[in-house]
Amino acid sequence: MPSLRCLCFILILSLRAFAVSVEIVPPSLPGALQPQVAVEAKGEIHVVFGQKDGAIYHTLSTDDARTFRAPVKIGALPKLALGMHRGPRIAVAGGRVVVTAISHEGGDLLAWTSADSGVSWKGPAKVNTAPKSAREGLHAMAGSGERVAVAWLDLRNGGTELWGALSKNGGASWEPDARIYQSPDGSICQCCAPSLAFGPGGELAAMWRNSMGGARDLYTALSRDGGQTFGPTEKLGTGTWKLNACPMDGGGISFPRAEPGKPFTVWRRDSTLYRARPSAPEESLGEGRDAAIASTSRGVVLAWQSKAGLLVRLPGETPRLLDAKGGAASLAAAPDGSFAVIVWESGSKDAPVLKAEIVR
Repeated sequence: MPSLRCLCFILILSLRAFAVSVEIVPPSLPGALQPQVAVEAKGEIHVVFGQKDGAIYHTLSTDDARTFRAPVKIGALPKLALGMHRGPRIAVAGGRVVVTAISHEGGDLLAWTSADSGVSWKGPAKVNTAPKSAREGLHAMAGSGERVAVAWLDLRNGGTELWGALSKNGGASWEPDARIYQSPDGSICQCCAPSLAFGPGGELAAMWRNSMGGARDLYTALSRDGGQTFGPTEKLGTGTWKLNACPMDGGGISFPRAEPGKPFTVWRRDSTLYRARPSAPEESLGEGRDAAIASTSRGVVLAWQSKAGLLVRLPGETPRLLDAKGGAASLAAAPDGSFAVIVWESGSKDAPVLKAEIVR
């Protein structure tokens, strides 16, 4: 018969394996939407979200997502881009927390920074050089070391292009923006969010949905100089999606920790989700949309929305239902790969709540 000490040890392991989701935002601050998460090297979990009135908030957990401190208002933008993969983005780099957001009215990508874990904020600083060129409101951000990279759908030249900018000092200042990709057909997909991810060697991968030859397929490009320049583009997957419309679904990208080489990607074609690496065949994940990805020491963690609700799949496991009323998920891994955090919207569209959970 197991000893009491053995039973306690088994119970502790069980509790660690099955984390409990918690609400991020107090009831006194209703209407929060589109959460995004980043994890700092010390294990601090940073979350940013927006509200329909244009306010942008940051909150923080220092106890493995068991509790979150009272949200701090970073700023507010008229007609804040929010919903359908639009909303504030967050990264941690160079000892700073960096938050970016776009106003449909102003049309510019703006950045704020905090050097005290979100207690106080500086900014905003304008990142795009062409006025109102980011007005579509779709963008991505990633941080590594001292570097922060952003990419967005840009309208300065008529058709939609992918542009980006780089900070080498944790968002304190920004290099001039530059075009990452222009479709030979004149425009990339107009309403699908791009993705960015830094690799373990400082490389930076960008992913976006293209519009070329009547197809809406995902493409990637890799920068081997930390975001200064990008190499040739590459289509993901062997299949194609002929579509004369925008699916409003961009996918996610993440570099594996245990396997060297190219990043993993997750994205949607028609009603099916796929996981793929550049130059490799795609793997079907089943029906779904709005996928997120992060890489831990165990492997790749995935989350996506299905007819049943929000699903999460840990490395080597089958998907499990996280929240029957969940969606708009964001995933981030700890820098040491020991865990990942998922944040998401839950409940009804009229009264959403934001939740978080540690996944290992």
